[in-house]
Amino acid sequence: MNSLFNEYKQGGKIREALLVGRNMVNRNPGDLECVEAYVDFLLLLAENLPVLDERKAFMNQADVTLSFYEENADLDTDIILKIGEYRERISILASEINKLENEKAQSALEQIVSENTSQIKQLYKIKQKLQDTKDKKEFDGFLKEISLVDAKIEHDYMTDEQKAHYDQLNRECTDCISGKMRELEYIKNVAYNKKAVDAFDSAFKKFKNNENTYKNQTQLFSLVSSTLFAYDAGRLFNETLIYYNHVYSYIFSKLDEDGKFALTRFSIECERKQR
Repeated sequence: MNSLFNEYKQGGKIREALLVGRNMVNRNPGDLECVEAYVDFLLLLAENLPVLDERKAFMNQADVTLSFYEENADLDTDIILKIGEYRERISILASEINKLENEKAQSALEQIVSENTSQIKQLYKIKQKLQDTKDKKEFDGFLKEISLVDAKIEHDYMTDEQKAHYDQLNRECTDCISGKMRELEYIKNVAYNKKAVDAFDSAFKKFKNNENTYKNQTQLFSLVSSTLFAYDAGRLFNETLIYYNHVYSYIFSKLDEDGKFALTRFSIECERKQR
């Protein structure tokens, strides 16, 4: 069995060597030669492999194998000394691996902190763009960017300084978003009111220049449905409503009873523009 183990080990067939070695020790739990060969191989891997998790796994296997041997061997002074040497070797290796794990964890933490700083800086940049934009589509795009960048932040690993910056930025962004939404809504309503005033003016001029034509209800509907009654009064500024009332009153005053009734009905039935 030992020869097969050595053959695989020397041939670089690690998986096969481990299989034979484990079988060799299980079949001969008190045989020092078998245990030494297998434990030495495990510790060789634990001391030299590049992957830290694999090194730790092989070290633990060596520790378990040694404990298994201690329970099954006919102990004497030499064997106890040999076991002590292995224990010392495992202890030194454990300290080394633990140190490397701590360094790896510290390095990972530093990387996370650095990345958090980068993402917070990116949020500041997006917030500034958010403040400057006058376009609704662009505004929505910046909101999506904020969500994507925020998702990259490891909140559980923020430093106190980062958390302070983030909390302040969060408050500023919330205020900025609320203010910008009001601003964009106002800009949209200004454009809406400009169109409404132009439409009311068009209705006024067309009716005034062709009063007889628009006493026909079909012609009247064609005029007011696309101008006077095409805009939502709830979105109109007071100044716009004043002009609307002026135009409406003028047209209303020029119609006969049937025309007045029709105009009133049209004001209720006509569909309002959303933009």
